[in-house]
Amino acid sequence: MNTQFALTAAALALFTLGCNSNGPDTAVVHEQRIDPQEQDDHDRSNDDHGHTDAKKETPEVVLDHGKRWIANKETTEGIANMSALIAEYDDSNGDPKALKARVEEEFALIFERCTMTGESHDQLHNYLMPIHQEMNEIDFSEAAERDELIAYLATYSNYFE
Repeated sequence: MNTQFALTAAALALFTLGCNSNGPDTAVVHEQRIDPQEQDDHDRSNDDHGHTDAKKETPEVVLDHGKRWIANKETTEGIANMSALIAEYDDSNGDPKALKARVEEEFALIFERCTMTGESHDQLHNYLMPIHQEMNEIDFSEAAERDELIAYLATYSNYFE
């Protein structure tokens, strides 16, 4: 249990602090994409601390003018490793807690090995945010939840090469 908590905490810390390259230029790009009505809805959904509902906060992944973004090798391998771990899991004799720990560890390594910068980096974070949000709630003993995560991981190649 402590290992799982530590891995989740490490992934969260790396996600929020270790790989944050948003500068003024990327903020302007994202600001220009927001519809004024969506901005009003976003502002109204803020609580007293300026936070929003995580589901509404997750930005959409967009292509690079119709082309896939170039991702670093380690990220692509990490996504593939996560998919393989889940796909190879055997319900009859597998340990869902061990699977979750291994998937979380692989997810944390993606952030640890992150070398991407600029808009491709920002789009990678847009892609990874739903996985990060789901990681605390997913029940790896449920085949349907594992299948849903595998299906999402399979969309990686739609956005990155």
